[in-house]
Amino acid sequence: MAQHDQTWHARLHALAYSDFAAPEPSPDALGYWAAVAGQIAYRSCLSVFWLILNCGTIFLGVFVEPLWRPRSRFRFLRFPGGIAVISVALPVLFAFCAYQTFLRYGAWHVFLPFIAIAAAGAICLGLFAGINALRKGRS
Repeated sequence: MAQHDQTWHARLHALAYSDFAAPEPSPDALGYWAAVAGQIAYRSCLSVFWLILNCGTIFLGVFVEPLWRPRSRFRFLRFPGGIAVISVALPVLFAFCAYQTFLRYGAWHVFLPFIAIAAAGAICLGLFAGINALRKGRS
């Protein structure tokens, strides 16, 4: 029977096994409806996850293909001319966040993380060099 001739629950029953590359058993009434109910729950969860993923990524220019399709992927949206949206959206988002931080807490909180990371890196590099110098002096 062709896929479009099947009922909705017969398609879901077939998908319950083909999604996981499992052989479809001979159907009994309880197993049939359990597989259909499981497939409805599975597809519902996939739909919710897909919506949540796209809510978090679409404004950055990344579209998540529907998870229930075979070989779904992340796709980078592009402006005309082939420029990826993420290459524009991410710096704009960072600038907006820095501006909001400046408005709420002042310039110190905007620059402090960069200064602290640079200072911590310099201190760690200095300690690494100092420890290695001490180790070479002992041997």
